[in-house]
Amino acid sequence: MIKEWYVQLLILILVWLILTLLKKRFFRKQLKNFKRLDVMSLFLLVSIHFLSQNVIGLSIIPFLICGLSAYGLIMTILYALMEGQILYKKFLIKFWRVADILFLGTYCVLLIFKVVSFFN
Repeated sequence: MIKEWYVQLLILILVWLILTLLKKRFFRKQLKNFKRLDVMSLFLLVSIHFLSQNVIGLSIIPFLICGLSAYGLIMTILYALMEGQILYKKFLIKFWRVADILFLGTYCVLLIFKVVSFFN
């Protein structure tokens, strides 16, 4: 049941709505820098795994992790060379934002492929 693309999309929408309501109702002042996409990345990874297995026959999670590892290594070397030090907070925020964008973009591309193949 959870392997179906429309169930995954529904779960992602529900999680997004729940996080939005929680932030607006209960944690307005405490979580000023809270980004819903940071929490959604975990759900997106699970959805990417099932969707990529369904669309292309294998999970692309290892390729995403390898790419992110290479990006993190290059970013670390550049921070060390340009600034002379590595600021962990700045590094982690930038790295996680890039990972969020990569996960969301990958999910959207896979979802488009699945929807097009579903209607053909």
